Amino acid sequence: MRTILILLLHVALFANSYEFDEVKFVNAVGVEFRQSGKIEMMQDKTIITYSNPRFKQITRTDTNITIKGSSGDIYTLKGKALFYTDLFIGVMTRLGNFEELKSNKDFDVEKEGNTYYLTFKGDIRDSINKAEVKIKKTNVVSFKMFMPNEDRLQIVKK
Repeated sequence: MRTILILLLHVALFANSYEFDEVKFVNAVGVEFRQSGKIEMMQDKTIITYSNPRFKQITRTDTNITIKGSSGDIYTLKGKALFYTDLFIGVMTRLGNFEELKSNKDFDVEKEGNTYYLTFKGDIRDSINKAEVKIKKTNVVSFKMFMPNEDRLQIVKK
């Protein structure tokens, strides 16, 4: 019993997950894409599993990012794809966590009602201009990222 309690406490401290709907607007083609999935954040890795409209699993560890498709094939990202995917997953995990909004060296925060407006700094600003995060009490319910090329990515927690 004691072992189970310790294991549950460890999972509660170092794991966080939620299901979400994603809406991605690609300005260059004027098209909106929708996906649904689940993100699991653990101490040593992050796993994003898309279930709808098709299966895709992205696993981020300290050393690499892999993508597993519906065929079962696994690809390891390299170069720019690795850099940008790592950046976006890092930002997504921080924006989904209310505590990260209070103080973070990567962005400035302004609050208006139940919405936090973030302006990114440093290297992140080259890829993501700003973000809007909607909260309910102390829980993030959705966030939207705005890119310099006018693409947008919105995550709505279920």
